[in-house]
Amino acid sequence: MDNGHPVTRAELHVELNAVKDELRVELNAFKDELTAGMRQIETNLLTAFHSYARGVSSHLHTLDAGQQDLNTRMMALEDRVLVLETRRPS
Repeated sequence: MDNGHPVTRAELHVELNAVKDELRVELNAFKDELTAGMRQIETNLLTAFHSYARGVSSHLHTLDAGQQDLNTRMMALEDRVLVLETRRPS
């Protein structure tokens, strides 16, 4: 090949196989790096969504507690109004 002689079919076949093997190794390494990167992205997204959901859940819990407090106060007021409305004149 480098000696100025024409390349034989067998030499060409050996060289092509070597290139194919090298490409296969490089592609597998690239695939592994890409897979690891995608897993890291997935982990980052899940962590971000979990943090967001935790904040929203806390906010909703606060709203629910406030609503429950308002409902309790409203029931107490309704009871007081009912007592006033049903009181018999003396």
